[in-house]
Amino acid sequence: MKAPDKSDGNPRRIRPAPEPRLSRSLEYGLALLESFSAARPAWQISELADVLETSRSTTHRYAQTLLVLERLEQDKHRRYRLAHLAGRIGITAIDTIRRETPAARKILEDLREQTGHTVSLGALEGTHAVYLQRFFSHGPGQYATDLELGVGAYVPLHCTAIGKAILASLSEPQQRATIASLTLEQEGPNTIKTKRALTAELTHIRTTGIATCDEEQAWGVRSIAAAIPHPGRSRPLAISVTVPAYHYTVKTMIATLGPHVKAAAERI
Repeated sequence: MKAPDKSDGNPRRIRPAPEPRLSRSLEYGLALLESFSAARPAWQISELADVLETSRSTTHRYAQTLLVLERLEQDKHRRYRLAHLAGRIGITAIDTIRRETPAARKILEDLREQTGHTVSLGALEGTHAVYLQRFFSHGPGQYATDLELGVGAYVPLHCTAIGKAILASLSEPQQRATIASLTLEQEGPNTIKTKRALTAELTHIRTTGIATCDEEQAWGVRSIAAAIPHPGRSRPLAISVTVPAYHYTVKTMIATLGPHVKAAAERI
């Protein structure tokens, strides 16, 4: 099972034409940084130039600037890769959101103890949910089920319980706009294929307060989630429990874990 990756080696979309009020160099610099992923951690200048669709000399100038600024480093083959400082901004952003839920850590640890499975706190980030906290369990089958995703990992909204819980918590205008921006890529064997079906499921989630994933994110993975009430918070949040599919049917997962998940979300 392949762990999802936000960029997967593809940079952010570059605007087709420059805008006078925006910095084109900054746009390309960010695109260069976002070219790196767990699947593709190192690049030659020629490869980056092809991805960014810029000349090698221009790409080299951007890379050298980021090297001096310690956002990139070079390996023994002189390929560029991300340096530790490149992650500082993301870590700061996650820590800032975490401060809005000071009780979350203890509540999530309690939820892990109650359920015996990995629990997560996630926030809306564009067309994805980003994990802010993740407390792993180590029971049979759990490691493979967790897909090697840790804090800072991005997961799709349309095929994960935590993503659907967040979507269902949005106002109707926000929900429509977010769904319109989604691409319903096939991730697991049961991934929702149409936006009409997704919208219908979100209506059901609003009624029950519980979202589920039935091998939609990956084969062998089920999860259950609930949104955290977010008046006054900077963005929508949700918590989830991830389980090996062979441990529960969707029905038994809801009956067994649902009350614990909802109670934990309300406490946060």
